[in-house]
Amino acid sequence: MAIEPTTEQQAAREVFAAGQDLALVAGAGTGKTSTLVLMGASTRRRGLYVAFNRSIAEDARHRFGPNVQCRTAHSLAFQAVGRRYSDRLNAAARIPAKQTARILGINRSIDLGRDRQITVTHQARLVMSMIRRFCYSTDQQVMAHHAEPVNGLDTDAQNFLARILLRYATMAWEDITAPKGQLKFDHDHYMKLWAMDRPVLDADFVLLDEAQDTNPVLEEVFLSQDAQRVCVGDPAQQIYGWRNARDVMTGFPAQHLHLTQSFRFGPQIAAVANRWLKHAESAMQLTGHGPTASRIGRTPHPDAVLCRGNADAMAEVLAFLDLGIPVALTGGGSALQRIATAAMELKSGKRTTHPELFLFTSWEEVQEYVEYDSAGQDLKAIVGLIDTYGPDLILQAVDRLSPPEHAQVTVSTAHKAKGREWESVRIGKGFDAPLADEDGIPRDLNPAEARLIYVAVSRARRLLDPEGLAWIDDYEKSRAATGRSLIGLSLTGQLKHPSSPVSQFMQTHLPDTTAIEGDYLAHLTGLPHPVQPIEVQYPDWSALGHAIDYRLRLSFGGRLGPAVHLGVLAFEEGGHFPGSPPRPVRQALLTAGHQLLANVEAYLTDPDRRHKDIRAQEAVTRLCYVAAFFEDLARTGHIRRNSLLGTATPTTTLADLSAMVPGHAVNDIHQQIHLAGKPLASLRALPASAKVCGPLFAGSSDLGGADADYILDGLLLDCKATTRPRRLGREEIYQLAGYLLLDYDDHYGINRVGLYLSRQGALITWTVEDFLRRLGTTAPLPLLRRRFRNHLRAAHNQTPKTADLHIPPAPPSTMTS
Repeated sequence: MAIEPTTEQQAAREVFAAGQDLALVAGAGTGKTSTLVLMGASTRRRGLYVAFNRSIAEDARHRFGPNVQCRTAHSLAFQAVGRRYSDRLNAAARIPAKQTARILGINRSIDLGRDRQITVTHQARLVMSMIRRFCYSTDQQVMAHHAEPVNGLDTDAQNFLARILLRYATMAWEDITAPKGQLKFDHDHYMKLWAMDRPVLDADFVLLDEAQDTNPVLEEVFLSQDAQRVCVGDPAQQIYGWRNARDVMTGFPAQHLHLTQSFRFGPQIAAVANRWLKHAESAMQLTGHGPTASRIGRTPHPDAVLCRGNADAMAEVLAFLDLGIPVALTGGGSALQRIATAAMELKSGKRTTHPELFLFTSWEEVQEYVEYDSAGQDLKAIVGLIDTYGPDLILQAVDRLSPPEHAQVTVSTAHKAKGREWESVRIGKGFDAPLADEDGIPRDLNPAEARLIYVAVSRARRLLDPEGLAWIDDYEKSRAATGRSLIGLSLTGQLKHPSSPVSQFMQTHLPDTTAIEGDYLAHLTGLPHPVQPIEVQYPDWSALGHAIDYRLRLSFGGRLGPAVHLGVLAFEEGGHFPGSPPRPVRQALLTAGHQLLANVEAYLTDPDRRHKDIRAQEAVTRLCYVAAFFEDLARTGHIRRNSLLGTATPTTTLADLSAMVPGHAVNDIHQQIHLAGKPLASLRALPASAKVCGPLFAGSSDLGGADADYILDGLLLDCKATTRPRRLGREEIYQLAGYLLLDYDDHYGINRVGLYLSRQGALITWTVEDFLRRLGTTAPLPLLRRRFRNHLRAAHNQTPKTADLHIPPAPPSTMTS
């Protein structure tokens, strides 16, 4: 008997039948697969449903009609590319690390000092890990940043190791892709090769499931199709970002519809899920249409206990075992077994081969690492578990685990619970409230953490016990009592919060970014892949982004901007900020900062040197990179841990800071400047009076600051130095709109807006009239500006201002080109 579709499902089917691209946001238990089946059945066109894994694809085959193929991405890639490598795929399952090292010519250990060596076998494993991470990316070649972090190494040592491994990783990829290669050929390898060929899928429409957690490789293939595209999923369930998974849906240029009627649980559990959806910054709100008896309450005997991490889950397992209750652990206990075994080896004075601990010589060294090194925080919980219970007890507990079918209770991490459901669920340990800041005010709840909790609470059908989340009431009351207002955030800061005054205005008055996003993505087709540093694992992307902005400003004849000046002035006598260095160091940095500004000014006043002297160009590039850290201080109020300024001593000079600029940064900035030559040539040739760099606006003081990149003869231009241009979208478009509207009195005469992708040399522009029209408004620009001004000032009057700003806005009349 066919089930009558809901109003929401019917609306989705109608949009699909009209041939439009669609992003279908489907909340927990809202029948997303049923909706896709309705779509497929509404047409005779040929469709392709792309599933997350084989079992989902097999199940879908029984539900879709004959006009829809149900495949995994890997099966599509195998058919196109992988079958050419069938012999190698069917060869031995694994090649020992020692043999991999021999094939690649790795024949000596890497000595990192302090009795730390990377053996040849560990080098081989790290190289193959680089290949795996490369295959998960959209990059066209293996780079140092594909190297995985090695616990126990600082940033300099990580970069040193990555440069060495890169040579072998490049050789490994050449071997893997060669017809007669010796290394193991894996499924991820043909998937990557398939994507690099820019495949065209043989279908009239493509349905992408679980689109909120998409492999970047599949994301690029899906977005490049000319067929009708439908992506379905729940961005609020995007919890695998740490695996480099991508949310295709949020910025997808299509009509966005919602499925909000959950058939998994009733109204009470839906209300709890909605609470966490708000903290996850999702606009979706669910209604519960599941079991009417579903409720919130305590239960001593849940079907499942969901925890934050493995250490929390093992604590729950041990408690159930003590009570004699048969318990299963989702995913088994092999990961805990391996780390407990590694702990025993280190405690006994032996070395371990565990991939996360192989560099340590003792368990005490591991304990010190997680206690004092911020890079070791992800290991802290599991090290604490081993210290609390001992590795022997953990190994015994793993041996006593029951298979799921014989267990009375299942313990799981929230990550491993995704896609599952139980009649009764208790939320266990590890979901902690955010800590207070230095003023005692609770910090914002991380939206990623709220998404994980939303996944956990939405696994219950009839009974939800939120024991591990008991802190939320007090947290929300404390946050409300602080009176902290989002109006005090900068333009870009407000756009990260859907409930901010700026975001609310944009959603009301410029409601549809789909057309502009479509224009933008269409411009990306055929562009080369972005240039980026190849031989360094951890480039300072923030510093590089500021530095290219400065170099472009200087090329237009503009200055660095007020933020750099304020960063220099922060070191003046009487200046104070959290963690500020001793007075002699502050004096040295103040002197270096003033000299930096003077050197840049001298460069600007000597046109011949600017255009002809290669040494002067490299010197000023280094100055721009150093300047980025002064601006960072002005904007954040402190010196970051990896800042160049943090290494200063009382004798540090500007020459010392310039010499510390890494070579890869200089090369990267020069590459971007070279790319800018042709697309920005006509803008560089404008008279000085037509060029404004770092403009502030009449409305900048109505929020926590807003300074754009450039206004060039009426073109409001924002520079984006991103390596992933497809990730730009709604937020960046509203950023341009915000700058445009904040020019209340039309001081700059803006008639066009645009984005410049500095790593691709791509200039994308719209006329203001077309830009606003395609954002869904019919109101003229002067009226929009008045409404925006009134809206922001009303928000100021309703809530107290904050004192979080580091860069006081200046009126437009103070600006220099």
